[in-house]
Order: sequence, then C-alpha cells, then structure tokens
Amino acid sequence: MQGRKSKKIRVMSTLIFSLFLFLGMGAAFAGVCFQPADNYQAGVGPSSIISADFNNDNIADLAVTNQNDDDVSIFLGNGDGTFGGKTDYSVGDFPTSLTAADFNHDGNLDLAVTNFSHFDVSILLGNGDGTFGQSTDFNVDPLPAGITAADFNNDGNVDLATTSQGFHSVTILIGNGNGTFSQTGTLSTGLFPHGITAADFNSDGNVDLAVTNAFDDDISVFLGNGDGSFQPKNDFAVGNSPQDITAADFNNDGILDLAVSNENDADVSVLLGNGDGTFGAKNDFAAGLGPLGITSGNFDNDGNVDLVVVNSANNNVSLLLGNGDGTFQPKTDFAVGSGPVDITAADFDANNKLDISTANQNSANISILLQEVYCPGNTSSGLSGTQLLISSNSKSATAALQKRLTELGFNPGPIDGSYGFKTKQAVMEFQKSRGLTADGIVGPKTSAALWSNPK
Repeated sequence: MQGRKSKKIRVMSTLIFSLFLFLGMGAAFAGVCFQPADNYQAGVGPSSIISADFNNDNIADLAVTNQNDDDVSIFLGNGDGTFGGKTDYSVGDFPTSLTAADFNHDGNLDLAVTNFSHFDVSILLGNGDGTFGQSTDFNVDPLPAGITAADFNNDGNVDLATTSQGFHSVTILIGNGNGTFSQTGTLSTGLFPHGITAADFNSDGNVDLAVTNAFDDDISVFLGNGDGSFQPKNDFAVGNSPQDITAADFNNDGILDLAVSNENDADVSVLLGNGDGTFGAKNDFAAGLGPLGITSGNFDNDGNVDLVVVNSANNNVSLLLGNGDGTFQPKTDFAVGSGPVDITAADFDANNKLDISTANQNSANISILLQEVYCPGNTSSGLSGTQLLISSNSKSATAALQKRLTELGFNPGPIDGSYGFKTKQAVMEFQKSRGLTADGIVGPKTSAALWSNPK
C-alpha cells in the first residue's frame, strides 16, 4: 500500500513539474535561440542576400548575388521555413550587392544589382510570380560595391545610390518610374566606400545617405535636399575597416541611429543620432572575427531593436540583444556555413519571430536559421537557465509539446522537436478548441490547458 502511494506521489510530482516547466517555458519566450542551420546550394561566390516577397504570396523569399557566376539566385519561400530550389538570372560581371523595390509602379518587386567589374547596375523587373525579365544595365562609377533604394527627389519614383571604390564616390541614379534610370551626379566619399543605407536622419522629410569608408575608418553622412541632390559629407569615426551599415532607433528616442560592422576590430560601432543629421561618438560592442554584413530587427519581441552580424572568419553569426538605451548585451553566436559575408532577417516560418539567412561565400550556399519558440536559459519564468537546461532543452520541450498535442488528437507533424508550421497550426487548433486566443504561442494559459488533465 505504501509502495502504491509513493508511486502515485511520484507520478503526481512529475505531472506537476511538467506543468510548472511548461508554464516556465511559456514565460521564457523572451529568449532567442535558433535551430541548427539548414543550407541551400547557391551559385559560386555568393556575396549578398536580401529577403522580400517576390511572388506576392505574403511569404518571404530570398535573392542572392553569385559573384563568380555573374547571376542572381531566387529562392521562393514555402511559408514553413523551407525554400524551393534556386532559379538563376544573369546580370553583369562580378555582382556584389543588391536591393529590391518596385521601380515601375506595377505592384511587383524588382531587383537592382551592382556589377563590380562591369561598372554598372543591372535592373531585373519582377513579373509578380517570383520570376524576372532580362536585365537592363545602367552605368555608374567604376567598381560599384554597395547599393540602396529610396526616393531622393520626392517625385514618388524609387531612385538608387551606389558606392564606387574606383572613384571613391556615390553615384545617384534617379528613377523615371518605368524601370529605367538617369544618372544625375556623384558624391565624394572617403577612401573605398562600401556599405550604404538611406534614411531620414534629420527629420526634415528628405532621404539622407550614410556610407562606410573602409580605408578611412569612418562613415560619411550626406543630408538630402529633397530634389535628388545632397549636401557635402560629414564624417564620423568608427572602427577599423568598416564594412556594412544599418539604421534603426536603438535607444527609443524616435531618432535614427547607426550600427557599423568593423572587419579588423571584430566589433560593431553604434552611433546614436542627435536628430539633426549628426551623431554622437561611437560605442563598440564585441562581435566575432571578420564581421561583415549586419542587419537590425526585434528578435526577442521586447520592443527594442537588436543587431545580428556575420563573422566571416568564425563561420557564424553574432546576435546582440538591444537594451533599449543604445547599449547591447554580450553576443550570442550561431553557426552557419563557411565564409559568411552577408545577412538578412525575416519571419520565414510564420511563428511571429524573426529568422536569419546568410550568404556563405566559401561553401557556395545560404544558411537558414529558424528561431525556436521555446528557448532555454531565460530566467523570467522563475526557473533558472540551468534548471531549464537540466530539465529540458528547447528541442525536447518542443517534442514534449508535440507528443501532448498528439495525445489530445491534434496533428503537430512528426515529433522531432522543431516548432515549425504544422506544430504551430496544431497549437492554434488546440487554442481554438479551448476558447483561447489562437496565436500559436504556448503561454501560461495555453500551457495550463494542455496539462490540466494529464494522461
């Protein structure tokens, strides 16, 4: 009798702990971790990557430049974090970077690609189904590297700006609204300009430009006049060999700031904007070795902007979570392919969390990092990160969730520990059946409902 009682107590303790664990994991959504990278073959020498919806299905797709193949690869997203095989489109010689926008007002996204050895930009007009027409080329200054798209003269048409390492300049291409462009002039930069971004840094309603100068260890900011012309540059010091640049509001003051990857310093420089087009002194945050591409986004859904940067010498990416005051937490690294050079972020599997894709030059592929819904190590649940890791890692917790959903008659797909499209759909169906908000997030209420009548 005593043995039966002890066994029953142990069973009930296990069930209560399971409920506590799931409640804790539900509260631990603020953590960020990624599934191991899935890799897709690209062309030879992938150099730049962007995400956008090229076939108008509300699912993020990918476009990659392949330097040694003189083409662009398109990967159409399936909505569950997977992608179809690549389709290639020819461009100019040694394509280096690309951007996407609607250049001809047909509602479909188009592509603009810098051709480093061809001294021009290739325009590929999108058909709206994920395919593109033949490229049309427009001359720019020699050795074009970076590119950005925005409306510089406030005429409603998208324009382009490219960095030129041959003349140490920026070329401005004014869009005609029909997919063609006219060169209107150049801007003098520092030595070997590379990355470029466009935004309104002084809140005057006109688009400005910020450019990294790899040999001057600084960035140049050009304030726009709103007619396609720009004021002379103002320079701001960053780290050694700045490469890529991104603009966002890192300290929640309503003013745009800048973050720059410094290849030779293995760090990221953050410059907080003053709202008048000037920036404060840099603050540096450690990355890995050889940081190149950088992008920003809210990865932990806390309302603060975070940073991710590829580390070309470490074959990984560093995630720096923002504190909301312009500072960042120490980096967390995630493995990708060999020789990553560029990065983009979007929600590839529709779980309301940002995922990552990188272009990996040495392994001639792209890596997809899908963000986990469950993430051990967050202490907001009251359980320490150590306890969570001892009790369950993210995959085993997700597998337990999948098993429980199956027991209750819902189909989460294979019990593989991956919180993908089918598992999220099963959670939403369960939530609907219990009168809960069907958001696919296993929070405290959903966890309690899942485990209220254990089998």
